[in-house]
Amino acid sequence: MTAVVVTGATGFIGGHVASELVRRGVPVVALHRRPFEPAEIPGVTWRTFDEWERRGEPSAALVHVAAVRHRHGVPPEEYGRQNVALTARLLAAAKGRVGRFVDVSSIAVFGWPRELPIDESRPFAPVGPYGRSKVETERMVRASGLPYAIVRPSITYGPGDTNGMIDKLVRLVKAGRYRLVGSGSSRVQLVYAEDLAHAIAETALRPGLDGDEFICTYRDPITIRVLSSLVAEIAGHPLPALGVPLGVARAAGFAFETLEKLGFRFPGGEPPVTREKLQTVTVDRAYRIDRMRGLLAWEPPTSYQEGLRRTAVALAEART
Repeated sequence: MTAVVVTGATGFIGGHVASELVRRGVPVVALHRRPFEPAEIPGVTWRTFDEWERRGEPSAALVHVAAVRHRHGVPPEEYGRQNVALTARLLAAAKGRVGRFVDVSSIAVFGWPRELPIDESRPFAPVGPYGRSKVETERMVRASGLPYAIVRPSITYGPGDTNGMIDKLVRLVKAGRYRLVGSGSSRVQLVYAEDLAHAIAETALRPGLDGDEFICTYRDPITIRVLSSLVAEIAGHPLPALGVPLGVARAAGFAFETLEKLGFRFPGGEPPVTREKLQTVTVDRAYRIDRMRGLLAWEPPTSYQEGLRRTAVALAEART
């Protein structure tokens, strides 16, 4: 069987994608940027980008996951420099040797529209440099002339993530430092990492998906209040009865950001509250998955409760 090339396999989502392909019996060529001692995983061959470009081997698909993720403190220009430049390099090297280029993008391309739910017809309106870099990389993929497909995941969580929304939430709840902001009625829509990996693998291997683009997330959103309560129940730490008014949280976020600009260094490398973080838990959003269900005849099966439980267990095991 012809191999599938995966970028970002040393990371969270890319690692799950590589594992899913190996589970299906598909050989994986995992690309990395710098020489290192990769783990020996049956079914995975590790190569640097330079090695892969020189060899010129054909592959059934290239799944492009590697990217600078949306993180506090990343210089805005870094998203464009890293994400756009790497995509351009891969597209050039893939010509004539890759059956399908699968671009793992993000729902960040849509920004924060007020009219919900969001589907693939919504115009792009990114609100930050990460989202803008994803809009640009998608444009490059469409213009490349290669057979392609684009997968836009929502916030992804699961075992292996160490700096995402849910693992941070679990840690805060267990430490007794989490407070609900505002009413908690705003909604988020997540996807479990193994489910996303399934969708990406299907997109790489299934015939007839060239030129298709779709949002990958759970069918239904969940309110921040319900999500927080589920995490608290699983963590065995009840939520405090009193939350924080949104106005107070915004003022605190502004104050913390000001301190950071003045040179104050916070434990963990970032302020406990920023206005951008508050958007994550206070901006209401919802997405439709009709296109994904039609293309793949499938939708993510892992419930919020089960996915959160597995994530909490993995975090606990990682600390022992």
